[in-house]
Amino acid sequence: MGVEDADGYFTGDDVEEVLAEIGAVLDDNTDGNLVKRVLRVTFDPSTNASERTVAAHSSTVTLPDNAIVTRAWYEVLTTFTSAADTATISIGIDTDDAGGIVVAVAINDGSNPWDAGYHEGIQDGAAANFSTKTTAADRTIDFTVAVQALTAGKLVLFLEYVVSD
Repeated sequence: MGVEDADGYFTGDDVEEVLAEIGAVLDDNTDGNLVKRVLRVTFDPSTNASERTVAAHSSTVTLPDNAIVTRAWYEVLTTFTSAADTATISIGIDTDDAGGIVVAVAINDGSNPWDAGYHEGIQDGAAANFSTKTTAADRTIDFTVAVQALTAGKLVLFLEYVVSD
């Protein structure tokens, strides 16, 4: 690998080499021991006005080709609101599994999925609830707002996934 500088840190090309080696391990889909993959996505209409509108809002983080989400959960940091709390929010994978992580549920639903705290997605670790396998690289996570624009809310979503053939 590279040579450390006087302070014990890798520098310049050495850092790029280390990152390339880590990337190769993460991209290795052969049989054997693999690294658990977790994707983290933030949806924050409270500070990002463009995410408040009635529309699908795509994240900038993506899943690779052949990814299968095995578990999904999210933490609502700021309770979601809309003018009459009738807005619905769903979470899905662009093209391959729209609404497949959290189905469209109204803010005022009695199950309170958009209130502060931890919440489960559809994927709970049971094979019957795994997401549809992605059919191409760079599939975004979409947060779809419908019925009414949001006025506030923030969540952090976590997706555990594997990459198959």
